Amino acid sequence: MGCRLVFMGTPLYAVPVLRTLVHLPQVDAVLVITRPPAPRGRGGRPAPSPVAEAADALGLPVWTPRRLGPATEARLARWAPDVALTAAYGLILPPTVLARFRGGAYNLHASLLPRWRGANPIAWAIRAGDAESGVSLMQMDAGVDTGPVAAQIRVAVAPDDTTGTLTARLAEAAAALWADHWAALRTGGLVAIPQEGPPCSAPKDPPGAGRLDFQAPADTVARLIRSMLPDPGPHTMAGPVRIKVLKARVDTSVVKGGPGTIVRPARGTEEWVVACGSQTALRIQQIQPAGRRPMSPGAFDRGQSPPPTRLS
Repeated sequence: MGCRLVFMGTPLYAVPVLRTLVHLPQVDAVLVITRPPAPRGRGGRPAPSPVAEAADALGLPVWTPRRLGPATEARLARWAPDVALTAAYGLILPPTVLARFRGGAYNLHASLLPRWRGANPIAWAIRAGDAESGVSLMQMDAGVDTGPVAAQIRVAVAPDDTTGTLTARLAEAAAALWADHWAALRTGGLVAIPQEGPPCSAPKDPPGAGRLDFQAPADTVARLIRSMLPDPGPHTMAGPVRIKVLKARVDTSVVKGGPGTIVRPARGTEEWVVACGSQTALRIQQIQPAGRRPMSPGAFDRGQSPPPTRLS
């Protein structure tokens, strides 16, 4: 007997999962629920979510409720779904909605639960210097990522991973994890066990979280930079100019000067070496001044008179 499945997701992380599940056996119908259009791009015009665009290309029905209330429950009652799968949807499913899925509701969370429960697990894993991340197939309950886990897949975190690059690999892993366990779910053989170990949270970043603090050691600053790429982007100020840092690495040089001081490298180089806390240094390799294209720090210096001597 076929399954009527509701898929709930919003960002690019969820797209490979959606593209995979529509081709699984015994999936008769898929209703896609995603967040409403939101401002995107330089113009800030409302645009459909990546999941909405993918669903439209697949010819699937899409619904974009602003909240999950009585209207959601009524529509689900009419649609009579068997199973729900979420992947970075963006809203918590209340118990009254969870109860509408007679075959259960599952989430593909981008961490090795109970580590990094919450909305921003990939960035927090990079920030913490985790050697590995992964995806957890979790049976949903009323809590935030607290339900029992049916399966996990581990993914190594590369030293140069950004949130963007790690998200892409975790998305493919999530799609594979769901495909590998779909048959067990349909036949009643998927067993979820309570989470074990100390939990930690991965909340959304507050406004201004991407402002770089060079009082911190260079490895801490470098991890924050990678965790903020590609969006919203880590930034600093070079005098009156807001600078987005696109690429940086820890420098092994011993430098003099207070945190934030730009130590000019050898003649002919295009990078900044910036003093950080604990007598460490960061080598900034690519930047993007506000309203301009990406460039090397050296190219930026040549357009300033005098060039900046400090970042803050």
